[in-house]
Amino acid sequence: MDCTDKELVKRCFNKNFETYHEKAVVQQEIALKLTEMLRALGAKSIQNVLEIGCGTGFLTQHMLTDIGVSHYYLNDLAEVAYSENVALLNAGKEQKFVHVPGDAEKISFPEKMDAVVSTSTIQWFNELPLFFKKVNKALNQEGLFAFSTFGPHNFKEIKEVSKIGLSYKSLCELEQLLSPSFEILEAKEWLVEKEFSNPIEVLRHMKLTGVTGLKKSFFGKEKLQAFIKTYQARFSNKDQSVNLTYNPIIIIAKKK
Repeated sequence: MDCTDKELVKRCFNKNFETYHEKAVVQQEIALKLTEMLRALGAKSIQNVLEIGCGTGFLTQHMLTDIGVSHYYLNDLAEVAYSENVALLNAGKEQKFVHVPGDAEKISFPEKMDAVVSTSTIQWFNELPLFFKKVNKALNQEGLFAFSTFGPHNFKEIKEVSKIGLSYKSLCELEQLLSPSFEILEAKEWLVEKEFSNPIEVLRHMKLTGVTGLKKSFFGKEKLQAFIKTYQARFSNKDQSVNLTYNPIIIIAKKK
């Protein structure tokens, strides 16, 4: 397994921040689903929240409007995220925002959090057991940890054709990693198939949503042509369009 190149991930998201907000439709839907699940569990107002990988604010907006947060700590690897996010949210009213910049696997977390939340971020992390321990330590007794990531079927077409991709944990593996210090309250996974006119559009979508952070050079000319041909041959629909599979996972857990 390749370790995630965090500097490359940061550059990709800084560069594609605006297009991510427009093009990352699946990630938007996941953020909405996570907050719906929190509300269904009775979380309707939370005092102190740390969000890991706040990005363009998909989850932040739902947490503020659908749940309610008094003190919001916003973390992201990409520098542009905090300033753009808070401006987008019209900060300075009821909520107090605190910037917690940097790599969430390396920085210190604020303590006495009532909840730690995150969407579409921890799939980039290299040491999940250590990260989960950090989250547990940051939480108040019975504090909530609500996050989304992606499962092994995510981008399966890309991985099959190019042999490039993240090593995704399964839902079962994630539950096992959490079980020593968290009680699982809710866990769901599903598949989403997005349709594109051709393989080039698949790659363009991945670039515009900042998710090509594994290799410094994704394809040379010959590899690109081979990729297009193989992808089209294996994953074409009847109308010659092609699919790209997402495999979202959402887990809501409580500190033991």
